[in-house]
Amino acid sequence: MTASLTDDRDLDGEDARDDRRPVDRRDRRGRRPVGGVKRLIWTIVVILVVIGAALASYLTPIMSVRSIDVSGTQVLDPAQIVATSQIRMGTPLLQVDTTPAAQRIAAIPRVKSVRVQRSYPSGIDVSVVERVAVAFVARGGQWHLVDVDGVDFAQQKALPRLPRLTDDRSTDTAADRAALSVVAGLPSDLRARVTEVGADGIAGVHLTVAGGKKVIWGDDEDGAAKARTLGYLLTQDGTEYNVSAPLFPTFR
Repeated sequence: MTASLTDDRDLDGEDARDDRRPVDRRDRRGRRPVGGVKRLIWTIVVILVVIGAALASYLTPIMSVRSIDVSGTQVLDPAQIVATSQIRMGTPLLQVDTTPAAQRIAAIPRVKSVRVQRSYPSGIDVSVVERVAVAFVARGGQWHLVDVDGVDFAQQKALPRLPRLTDDRSTDTAADRAALSVVAGLPSDLRARVTEVGADGIAGVHLTVAGGKKVIWGDDEDGAAKARTLGYLLTQDGTEYNVSAPLFPTFR
């Protein structure tokens, strides 16, 4: 029993001494702060490089405007668009405020919409959508062009080859917009035959086609069906055609 206890104590003592043996953690504990400092230094360096690059781009001509490209113009002169934008060549790209430039261009009557974007590293892209005339009105001895929204955006002395909107007083009423919508949606061959368009209300659009023939169109719904029906009816002799119900047209 004594020997057994002694052996147990010896074993326990050895195990205890083994458990109490000091572990050298200096390398592990020493490397962690050094690694953390290195990462911090590199992070600071990267941030400073990014800030420096941003400042260089903003304050110096490294990334400056060298070209302004205009797309979408059909009638307008691209040079007019560039001049109206007031964006100066050589301006650092990040200093160009595109919103005021777009607003200045949008103030041109013929411009329906515009988008101004930076094009890195040194360009400006201007995309323009022009208004398209669908009818005209006579005012003050001139012919005023109006688009599908009823916007009067241009004048000319020569008679346009477009339908005349019979309401010369205003082009921004719901009835006028319905009439203009009808004209804009007509097939090109049929639209070329329309000489006048008007509306007594949003459901009272009426057309006059070549030869003085009257067309009762109705509202601006089912335009494609009404156009097909009218194309057929115009082959029949008559002076007035009603396609307001395209499945049940009449003429006389």
